[in-house]
Amino acid sequence: MNNAHSLSQFKFDIWLIEQLKTSRRPGLTLEELRRRWLEVPNRKGNLSRDMLTLHRQSIRDFLGLHIEAPDRMHYRIMNPEALALSSLANDLLKSIQNYAFLQEYKALGSLIQPEQIETGSRYLQQIGRALTEKRKLSVTYQKFADEAPYTAVLHPYCLKADKGRWYILAHKEGSKHPEPVQVFALDRTSRLEVMADTFVPDSEVDVEAYFRDCFGVWHDFETYPVRDITITCTERVAHYLRTLPLHHSQKEDSFREGRDARVVFHYRISPSPDFLAELSKWGDGVKVKGYITKKAPPEERP
Repeated sequence: MNNAHSLSQFKFDIWLIEQLKTSRRPGLTLEELRRRWLEVPNRKGNLSRDMLTLHRQSIRDFLGLHIEAPDRMHYRIMNPEALALSSLANDLLKSIQNYAFLQEYKALGSLIQPEQIETGSRYLQQIGRALTEKRKLSVTYQKFADEAPYTAVLHPYCLKADKGRWYILAHKEGSKHPEPVQVFALDRTSRLEVMADTFVPDSEVDVEAYFRDCFGVWHDFETYPVRDITITCTERVAHYLRTLPLHHSQKEDSFREGRDARVVFHYRISPSPDFLAELSKWGDGVKVKGYITKKAPPEERP
């Protein structure tokens, strides 16, 4: 498949998902989709049933989204939860959207300046292979606070991007860490090799649960216990938080607080320093209700 055809396919997949996501009715018929497709500038081809079937299969294979017509007329996404904010499918869809956009308008050059994740990208292929084949990794690693690097053997469980950096969640052989896995930053890794040795993943390690209550990758629940946090903010800040939530647990209250009618948001999260730093960047635009200390108050402790 050539690049032009790949780009065309990606653009149609994105278009179809957006039509079904934003439809006010529970599904769209083939005829309704055809009419909408005719309104798309620079479209390629007409929308036939065979074309729709082909792309439904492509979307299912690549994103895990199931587009069906349970009544044999109205097509809809049968598992919309797969596009949750923190889901892999949502991340892949955003990546495809960015790729399609950048490919289409690459002639504009420096007029488009996307955010880049540079640090650690050279190791992605090796880590992808290790994750797939359950192979161990041999790494040379040095924390920013350490004076010298050390070598270690890692059992990789997850690859995660956060704030322009790549991280790997892994078990380190011989570690005395109280938890079975830890987070390692790829920009602190000077060497990484896939080993011939394989490992059996610990069935008790739940990657989604590990990061569920974290802000980014900071995982230290002993020092920063997970708790309910409420903030108030100005309407200006609220617009930013609504369009790009700080955390998947974010919920907006229906009432406003105080004379200036500040917007109220609730979170269930570990209040790590990077989370508090994110709030503090808004200055007086955001206020945290109550006090946040490192350790939980006595009544919250188990």
